[in-house]
Amino acid sequence: MKLHLLLALFTAQTLHADWVIVQNTTTPGSESPMVMTIKIKDNKIRSDMGDKMTALVDANDSSVQMFMHEQKKLIRMNGEAMKGMGAMASKFLGGEGGQAAKPKATGEKVKVGDWDAEVYTWESKMGNAKFFIAKDFPKFADLNKAMDKVSKSMGNPMANLYPSAADFPGMVVKSEMTMMGKLTTSQLVSAKEEPVAEGDFKTLEGYTEMKLPAFPGGGAPKGQ
Repeated sequence: MKLHLLLALFTAQTLHADWVIVQNTTTPGSESPMVMTIKIKDNKIRSDMGDKMTALVDANDSSVQMFMHEQKKLIRMNGEAMKGMGAMASKFLGGEGGQAAKPKATGEKVKVGDWDAEVYTWESKMGNAKFFIAKDFPKFADLNKAMDKVSKSMGNPMANLYPSAADFPGMVVKSEMTMMGKLTTSQLVSAKEEPVAEGDFKTLEGYTEMKLPAFPGGGAPKGQ
């Protein structure tokens, strides 16, 4: 699991279970892991990236709000703008019209935290990765559907470059990804089916909105 994954973070059916996912992610240039918390309720997602940023995603209309806490700034993007930006990024990254390579089982088995995991490898022209998969993780199929739902609804530029959660026969409890020579690691702390408050998805107050330009073919960001 990952921020690009945020952003790194969904199938067409409505989700009924609430989920809270916590993971530690180390990105290029960072000195220590960042705690990332993802909350899912029906078709809404909240992602808190440490104390740096919060993203609110509504998969019903593919809109997103990004709150940068240190700068007290807000960026809003509607569905058309997000998909336009995703199409541009996918074309730039070489994923337009293609399909992501499938991960391959190595047969190697390791312990990751409390989980027994099997190692899968993956390669593309952009990089390579190792995924550590816990096949007996409770309700992993439901959670994988949730993760893919957000990715698809947001027009994720990585969709044609990176394996979907459904490509794995279990839960990704750790990943080591090298893209364009930069290593990002992520390890699951917990993933629980538990109630999430509706109030967690309310717009945060006290932030100044940043106006962004329109994206060719994708419309203007929300409110512009």
